[in-house]
Amino acid sequence: MNAVILAGGFGSRLKPLTDFAPKPMLPVANVPMIDYAVSHIRSFGIKDIVFTLGYYPEQVTEWVKGYTSVHPHFLVEDIPLGTAGGVREARELLDDYFIVVSGDALENIDYGAMLQSHLKSGKAATIAVTRVPDPRAFGLVEYDSDGTVTGFTEKPDEIGDGGIVNCGVYIFGCSVLRHIPYGVKYDFARDLFPELVKMRQINAYYHNGFWSDIGSPAAYYEANFIMANGKNFFLPAYNRFRTISHRIGGDGKSLAAYSAVITGRCRRSIVGAGAAVASDADISDCVVLDGVTVSGRHYGEIIGDGYCMPIASSIRIPHDSTQIYKNFS
Repeated sequence: MNAVILAGGFGSRLKPLTDFAPKPMLPVANVPMIDYAVSHIRSFGIKDIVFTLGYYPEQVTEWVKGYTSVHPHFLVEDIPLGTAGGVREARELLDDYFIVVSGDALENIDYGAMLQSHLKSGKAATIAVTRVPDPRAFGLVEYDSDGTVTGFTEKPDEIGDGGIVNCGVYIFGCSVLRHIPYGVKYDFARDLFPELVKMRQINAYYHNGFWSDIGSPAAYYEANFIMANGKNFFLPAYNRFRTISHRIGGDGKSLAAYSAVITGRCRRSIVGAGAAVASDADISDCVVLDGVTVSGRHYGEIIGDGYCMPIASSIRIPHDSTQIYKNFS
């Protein structure tokens, strides 16, 4: 089995963070999101990885070339082909079974167990699903007791008691590619899955662990602190470009790249590579992106080049992530 990482999206919901970088290259706890995806794939022994690219593709290709023990293939889309259309372009590179993951999400799905579920089901596709407390940003997945997906529901208007949603992680047999037209824009969720549902050819694998699609600045902010506290999540030593960070402050609750310069006050914050916290700065509960110089007082913000995004006032600040990071291995 090999893997496809979808890494070509515009990340428009995260602007201005993604104005000059593709979403998979945004740092989370000073590590590009794509590192987490690759390291998790590698932990299951998969080395052959196809990267579908579109937005600022050179940033991804140059970074991935820094990996060792990974055999990358790059497919750059001159025009957007959608999630399924991009995978169809990779037909000649794919094994009989392959997994498709998002390069801009964080999860700890057991790919081995998911593959066993797929093989046992005999279906053309298996999708990972999980329960979220607020499903309004996602479409709901409905399936029978044997795991056969029976339908998808558009984003609900109410929270209710939560709902089962699509994680955006899929396992396919190569036979599924005959249902995807070549060279045109085609999406898994919008185009392919409704057809497979009619044929009862989608299996649902329930994931009882951590998952975040990082679909908003608030989710990005929260993910930074979750991963900063995620001591047990495996990260690759095989990326020779990797930024090295260390704990700082008397309580050790701040994380800073070794290349960051901190002369001001910094509490419970994450400071990126080449960033600076000036002597007149007083920051707490902030995410400071790479190369940014911070002055003045800041609380609960994402601080980028020319912008500050107040976040923490609207969500729980996740400094104590024990319940979440224990799921990473």
